[in-house]
Amino acid sequence: MSAEVTTQRRIGLFGGRFDPVHRAHIAMARAAADALHLPEVRWIVSGKAEHKAEYAQAQHRFEMVRIAIASMNDSRMLADDREILAKRQGKSNFTADTLLQLQQEFPDQRFVWIMGEDQLQGFDTWSRWQWLATQLEFAVCARPDSYGQPMAQQLITLGAKIHWVEVAPDTISSSEIRDLLKQKRALSDQLPVAVSDYIALHHLYC
Repeated sequence: MSAEVTTQRRIGLFGGRFDPVHRAHIAMARAAADALHLPEVRWIVSGKAEHKAEYAQAQHRFEMVRIAIASMNDSRMLADDREILAKRQGKSNFTADTLLQLQQEFPDQRFVWIMGEDQLQGFDTWSRWQWLATQLEFAVCARPDSYGQPMAQQLITLGAKIHWVEVAPDTISSSEIRDLLKQKRALSDQLPVAVSDYIALHHLYC
């Protein structure tokens, strides 16, 4: 299934802990930008997830994302630290609050939230998720022929527009990478080399 193409200017939003950022994140961002002709994809690094553990401090995670984006050599990709700054100031870093801020900054733009199917499955646990469904388009990176999650149908019922973006299957995860690093096992192509160097320099995930 091909993604819908439109001439309306949209900004891609790719949020997460990126703890650490890895090749699957890069593939998702690039696939969504290509499929939907997005002129800009903002990688929004979370200040601290409300319900998940954090292994590297936010500033390290942001710096790794910045390094990964530089390695992509893709002018569409931008690192965005607004949620880190919000958390540091004692403010909420929920996606809904981030979106409100972005809507004020870019009043004439539509926003496309880029996510994997695993994130989509738990979308109804997000703060103000029903409101988000009315405000965002969704680029869901899916394995070929794996569309049709019940959560997708709920979002569509609320008026959301979902674009299914095919990506090659990749089982790599941040947790797997952390485990490999903790065991001092060698990494191959899971991370950009510069990100691996940064992790080693700052003794992260030891």
